[in-house]
Amino acid sequence: ILNLGDNNFISEPSSQELSFITSLTNCTKLRELDISSNPITGTLPVSIGNLSASLYVFYASGCRIKETIPNEISNLINLVILHLNGNDLSGSIPNTIKRLQKLRGIDIGYNKLQGSIPNDLCQLPNLSYLYLGPNQLSGSLPACLGSIKSLRYLDVSSNKIPASFGNLKDILEFNASFNSLDGNLPFEIENLKVVTLLDLSYNNFSGGIPNSIRDLQNLTFRSLVSLEILDLSQNNLSGVIPKSLDKLLYLEYFIVSYNKLRGETPSAGPFGNFTSQSFLPNEALCGATQFGVRPCKTNSADRFKRLRNLVIIFVSSAISLVALVLIWRKSKRPPVEIDLQPVAEHRRISYQEIQEATEGFEENNLLGNGERALKSFHVECDIIRNVRHRNLIKIVTSCSNPDFKALILEYMPNGSLEKWLYSHNYVLDISQRLDIMIDLACALDYLHHEYGLGGSVSTSCDVYSYGIMLMETFTRKKPTDETFAGQMTLKCWVKESLPSAVIQVLDRNLLRQGSENSLAEVDCVSSILKLALDCAAELPEQRINMKDVLATMKKIKVVIIKYHLLVDSSCAMTIEYISGDAHVESI
Repeated sequence: ILNLGDNNFISEPSSQELSFITSLTNCTKLRELDISSNPITGTLPVSIGNLSASLYVFYASGCRIKETIPNEISNLINLVILHLNGNDLSGSIPNTIKRLQKLRGIDIGYNKLQGSIPNDLCQLPNLSYLYLGPNQLSGSLPACLGSIKSLRYLDVSSNKIPASFGNLKDILEFNASFNSLDGNLPFEIENLKVVTLLDLSYNNFSGGIPNSIRDLQNLTFRSLVSLEILDLSQNNLSGVIPKSLDKLLYLEYFIVSYNKLRGETPSAGPFGNFTSQSFLPNEALCGATQFGVRPCKTNSADRFKRLRNLVIIFVSSAISLVALVLIWRKSKRPPVEIDLQPVAEHRRISYQEIQEATEGFEENNLLGNGERALKSFHVECDIIRNVRHRNLIKIVTSCSNPDFKALILEYMPNGSLEKWLYSHNYVLDISQRLDIMIDLACALDYLHHEYGLGGSVSTSCDVYSYGIMLMETFTRKKPTDETFAGQMTLKCWVKESLPSAVIQVLDRNLLRQGSENSLAEVDCVSSILKLALDCAAELPEQRINMKDVLATMKKIKVVIIKYHLLVDSSCAMTIEYISGDAHVESI
């Protein structure tokens, strides 16, 4: 392994090539080579094809590499990851790339590559991600890319690719922004059955938004479900926003600003979480005031119908309330129920039921307590009633009187994070802990910035608490642990471990038995703990906001995913080598 990345190395002044690569051809056991982020400047020599046959990772991003990608790179038949992004490469993508049958990841974006996207890429059966933007590529997107079952991430942004999506039925994230695409949105959009991110912004699309987008819902691919991000901004789309889009229950970001859309904006489902930034400006949208658009005009019949329904609901609610009060007076039960659900979903839970469920309010079942919350209980209930997010537990109902207040939450059968961290019967790996903390960050980001809940003081306290929890999750040490006494706290302990002694504070359950943890995993945990310290800064104004926390955590998640791809591929390669008698002794 040779890692020279993030330095100030340059090439020899006497040579136009990266001549040191030629000298590395003598390193017959070289498996990983990283020269990224160096101002090397020069061309890739044809001798790159003479590097070790064992090479499976080559990073050369941000090196000011010029001219073309040599055909000889295809001699590296065991290559799994190839990153040449952020250079000055020109010419076309070599057709010989099809020989790299083990490739899982290609990133050649942010260059000046020209020509068409070769069909030869379709002959890479293990390809997981393909990043081709920005470049100057033209021609259509090869329809055969849909035949690569493993392809999940495709980026062709900032090119000159026409509007054809082919049969990309297994794609999770697809970015075709900044492509000067025009005409109607292509009908093939309905083939993106498991897509979670679709970015078609900054194009010249016109016509309406097709109803077929509605079909991208409730389709599961492992732990990822349906469409989460849809960006159609900066186009020339007209017509109405299909009401059927409110069935996309997991849609978190929806942007159709800077178009020519008209008519009523959907308001049900995920649209209850969006703001004016999703819709403005447009030609003549109307709807809820939260979207920054004018109210929709309704005719007399509609107004009468709505008024009639309102009266019926009000009367029904009043009857229920009177009945509830009568029952309370008759039975002398302490709490009065506050319903947090629509009338159709009304559910009564009595004081006795709560008492039985908590085993007489047994202390072992207590999750937490606090007196201050009693003063704002009804206000909090009113707020919670309107909160909708997939990472927030659903509130079933509440009970309240001057001496007793209770929130009834949806039952979570998997238990608490504390149980999973501190029980000997459960173990969470790095990816699982990262997923949990990303979900928590998503919920806090929603409460702080889409929903606008809380002032600067409360959000700052949330960020601080998140930082401490982040430390606890990856160290398996509580802030109240007996280890911490006097001036030594969990935060100080973590801070002293950075950057060189992270392994000393890492939860022992995350340490691999029989081998050292990879540099990638340790680096990721180091980044996580550094972020945790940024969250838990002493002064509130120094603390990072949840939107930036979430973005950083997602970037760390990408690194972990790429690392696991490498581990999987290296295991496969080792098995393949062992199976050949000629290599048994060397292995």
